[in-house]
Amino acid sequence: MQHLSDVLSSRQAEVMQAWLDEVRGTLHPEAMPRVELVDHLPDFVRNVIASLRHAEAIEEEDTAAEEHGSQRLALGFSLDSVVREYGAMRTAIMRVATEAGVVITTRDYQVVFDCVINGIAGAVSEYSRQRDAEMQRQATEHFAFVAHELRNPLGSAILALTSLEARGTLPAGDRAAAALDRGLRSMQDLIDHSLRLARVGSGVDLRCEPVMLRALLEETESAVAANAEEKQIKVEVKLEGEPELLVDVRLVRSALSNLVRNAIKFTHPAGTVSLRGKMVGTHASIEIEDGCGGLPETDLDKVFSPFVQLDPGKGGGFGLGLAIARQAVDAHGGSLRVQNLPERGCIFVLELPTTTAIAD
Repeated sequence: MQHLSDVLSSRQAEVMQAWLDEVRGTLHPEAMPRVELVDHLPDFVRNVIASLRHAEAIEEEDTAAEEHGSQRLALGFSLDSVVREYGAMRTAIMRVATEAGVVITTRDYQVVFDCVINGIAGAVSEYSRQRDAEMQRQATEHFAFVAHELRNPLGSAILALTSLEARGTLPAGDRAAAALDRGLRSMQDLIDHSLRLARVGSGVDLRCEPVMLRALLEETESAVAANAEEKQIKVEVKLEGEPELLVDVRLVRSALSNLVRNAIKFTHPAGTVSLRGKMVGTHASIEIEDGCGGLPETDLDKVFSPFVQLDPGKGGGFGLGLAIARQAVDAHGGSLRVQNLPERGCIFVLELPTTTAIAD
């Protein structure tokens, strides 16, 4: 008595032709070359044969299914077409077996069914992953383009207003002019934030270089000095050791600046913000502790979400600073988390790779 595995092994060409007959004119254009259409499906048939020949279950070869899903996305197939392709393959297998007079056992049906389900899962998963990544890339690219195009006319408007003020054309203390200036600069901040968010979320290669953590902390302290002075906030910098980081300096500088400015913004007047750095294993740990009074536990998961402001009454803003910091740290394979200190404040903890970590 012939076994299903033997028939499929000797009649693979017939199986592929039966599959082509099933899908021709329905799941793909008639003009599509056969070599592109069948691509990884012979690997699928071979996996079915191997599974039928073993009493124990055989794990599906995920790579072929994933490559199939990726290729189908590139060729413009819809997701439901990818699913129906595997259903058509099951029909083709059973058709060839029936024509050959094979007695198909319950186990044979179950093995073919399991292989089809595993094939669908692998192909659909990779198809969806790549489709979603491409959609995100396109959205980020468009977002960055719009933000960038807005910068030029906005910069011209700010320059014109500054020129008018310098020439004394505008009345001193004019409230309308002051409101216009605040509005323009708020728009400029939003656009700059948006461009940074688009860059760290776009998957572009990082331009990493060695930099001493001390230099980054001191630069951050200088950058926020005016914000701290306005609220009479003391910024304390403490460093243990001399860690050397291997990072994209501009992104990390932006992340630290956003985190410390956020700490100053929410710390009570005349309070203290602590900026601490040290080595933890092969990574550098940076802590920013504020005096905000603490957060409700229900808010801790929201702090890094874009456009979320847990206390909109404190200084305005767009709720992008912490989101930018999180994405910048994630891009380096680091981590950023927040620890709540009830009735005291919060500690934001960054971990970033050092040159020691890269060497190891």
